[in-house]
Amino acid sequence: MHEILSDLRIAIRRLRHSPGFVFLAVLSLTMAIAANLVVFGVMNAAILRPLNVANSGSLKMIEQKPHGYVSQSYPDFVDLRARNSTFTDIAAYRFNEAGLSAQGLAKKSWTYEVSGNYFDMLGVQPQLGRFFHASDEHGPNSAPYIVLSDAFWRSRFGADPRIVGSTVELNKHPFTIIGVAPAAFHGTELFMWPDFFVPMVNEEQIEGYSYLEKRFNHGLFVIGELKPGVTAQQGSDNLNAIAAQLAKQYPATNEQMGVRLVKPGLLGDILGDAAREFLTGVLLLAFLVLAAACVNLASIFAARAADRGREMAIRMAIGSSRWRMLRQVLAEAVLLSLAGGVAGTFAAAALLRVLSQWQPIAKFPIHVTVVADARVYGIAILLAAASGILPAVLTSRQIWKTDAIQAIKSGSTQVVRKLTVRDLLLGLQVALCALLVTCALVGLRGMDRQLHAPLGFQPDGVTVVGAEMNMAGYSDASALPVQKRILQEAAQIPGVTAVGTNNELPLSGGGSSTPVYRQGTTDFRNSNSVTVAHYYTISPGYLQAAETHLVAGRDFTWHDDATTPRIALVNRTFAREMFGNRSAIGQHFAQPGPTTYEIVGVVEDGKYESLTEDPQPAMFYPLAQNNDSGTNLVVRSRGTPAETAAALSAMMGKIDPNLPVTISNWPDDLELVLFPTRVATIALGVLGLLAGMLAATGIFGMASYTVARRLREMGIRVALGAQRVQVLRAALGRTVLLICIGSVAGLALGVLGSRVLASIVYQATIYDPVVLAGAIAAMVLIGSMAAAVPARRAVRVEPAILLREE
Repeated sequence: MHEILSDLRIAIRRLRHSPGFVFLAVLSLTMAIAANLVVFGVMNAAILRPLNVANSGSLKMIEQKPHGYVSQSYPDFVDLRARNSTFTDIAAYRFNEAGLSAQGLAKKSWTYEVSGNYFDMLGVQPQLGRFFHASDEHGPNSAPYIVLSDAFWRSRFGADPRIVGSTVELNKHPFTIIGVAPAAFHGTELFMWPDFFVPMVNEEQIEGYSYLEKRFNHGLFVIGELKPGVTAQQGSDNLNAIAAQLAKQYPATNEQMGVRLVKPGLLGDILGDAAREFLTGVLLLAFLVLAAACVNLASIFAARAADRGREMAIRMAIGSSRWRMLRQVLAEAVLLSLAGGVAGTFAAAALLRVLSQWQPIAKFPIHVTVVADARVYGIAILLAAASGILPAVLTSRQIWKTDAIQAIKSGSTQVVRKLTVRDLLLGLQVALCALLVTCALVGLRGMDRQLHAPLGFQPDGVTVVGAEMNMAGYSDASALPVQKRILQEAAQIPGVTAVGTNNELPLSGGGSSTPVYRQGTTDFRNSNSVTVAHYYTISPGYLQAAETHLVAGRDFTWHDDATTPRIALVNRTFAREMFGNRSAIGQHFAQPGPTTYEIVGVVEDGKYESLTEDPQPAMFYPLAQNNDSGTNLVVRSRGTPAETAAALSAMMGKIDPNLPVTISNWPDDLELVLFPTRVATIALGVLGLLAGMLAATGIFGMASYTVARRLREMGIRVALGAQRVQVLRAALGRTVLLICIGSVAGLALGVLGSRVLASIVYQATIYDPVVLAGAIAAMVLIGSMAAAVPARRAVRVEPAILLREE
């Protein structure tokens, strides 16, 4: 112990005399460890950590068998719950919007519609009042109760305990507040926090539409608790046996029904798979940043060991052991790793706190709660230990191979021409930097492609008014006269060039799809459908307001109403999949009912759910023929967004002051669909920046060390008549060569990296000329900036002064 303490004291003394080395080493470790901890912290919160309920380990989300089909119908949920033998209980929930009116103020809020057994199955207890239970449900609209979330209770009602038992209006229907959920409970989705919970048997009052009896309507998330001792495979087999029975009973809707069990909390396959792929890819790249930091530190240690070669030789000559010298090097490494680990952990904890307070999309209740727990701190300790000790161990070979006699004989004029460990470390660091910089550029190009991808509409210059008609008591039928008046009034606003409505805007995070059949079909099983198409209800004028191009046929008019044959517009992909190369104008298709539609026009293809989707079929119904209270007013105007928004707000207030509305610019409404791309771009950009900083410090350190080591040699060269360019080539030629070789190796590794990025970045490819040129330019810039100071010192060498000092 005495010797260990002595080694630590010596290490502290040595490090105190090398502040530049300490600063670079600790900064490198801090950046790399913080980056890894932040990514791991997010992965821990999103993937590794279970839901914050007592029985989280036995909870499974019940999805349909086709990948990406995560929801169930209410009748299927009821059958699965009643017939299974492997689950303690099965509950359902659904995320929705509703207008809550209380204390004279109406506000759009977010709600969980849940089955009556939801809270009981999860074992959650209220902090105030009570929860509703299955015994409170006695059929449709039988349980008009609300349970508030803790945050909504505090923000909306000032944490007043007397609110329990009071009545509020939900979409103009009276509901009684019966309790408040505990502060730590936010439902069974990790990042989507509701304002309150309501029984889903009251769906018709909330939305003006009931799915409780519709087996074809899949819109519920279903979650179950496995019985003790039952495996996930046994639970899956049991539910699939029930699904087979339902397929025989209801072939029209359940013909292809199957069940899969997945981990809950991330909207199943919708977000779970994408989050896992994204975070795994980013964590791999963050680990490469840590590897670059370790290589940087190893190169610095190697340089210090070489610089102390004669000192170590003298110490060995007077009796010091190699093991003692190695211990002192390890003591320095331990101190540096401890400092870097502590600084990196504090930096990561601060970043995670900021991330937890961040609400990325104001329009949606998304909360990224990420806190540093025992797992994060445990990883911090491991990373700090490994990143500090491994570089020292890698350079220990110099200690074991030191020849004391030769080292004492060798002078400072020795010119080393063979490849050294320091050269290999610098080349590896540059290669890792080139790889990460390339990945960052691939991310930037992917985002640029997404932002300029053809959407099938033009959001610039458009203001959107979301009118929640059902929250003001309008039904689908009674909403039409008000919708017509809104369109007429909006068209009279100065500067407005086009107006229209759509029940659900594309790329808004919602949307619906349905199977489509050939004309004359009588058996409407899914297997008989030709395609599955997105569908929207639009008013006349919407195509002009959205600048969606009509490529054939005609647009809708107000004469296309309930008294005329049913018609539709379709996009090019729909026309091609249904009719091949034949013209779609005048053709017909069928839907369950049966209902036949005539195609009167074809519009361009667009993006409907995500920017990365392949071309999807879509169809549009006329508003006057397919009443829908969902109203998104699309207003294209030559005026400024602020002027248009003010005019629209005044207009809506005159039409119906009790109608809740939201006014926004259409480009801002695309935040949700752009969010994954922006996060990926920011993550890759930060990692690329960190890698560039690490490479710059590594190149600077190596170039400075080389110049300092050969300064007397360069003085002799100048004294003998060498030109400045020759001196510069002699001093930095090897460093430049290593930068070139490392950069080429990094670009080659980028080919493999682009495969990992394919799950993160839209159309990820390293073969983009902009990416290649950018990566080369970045490495040239990093190398030039890092070597500038050492190069300046090399070309300004004064041989007379150097030789006199020697």
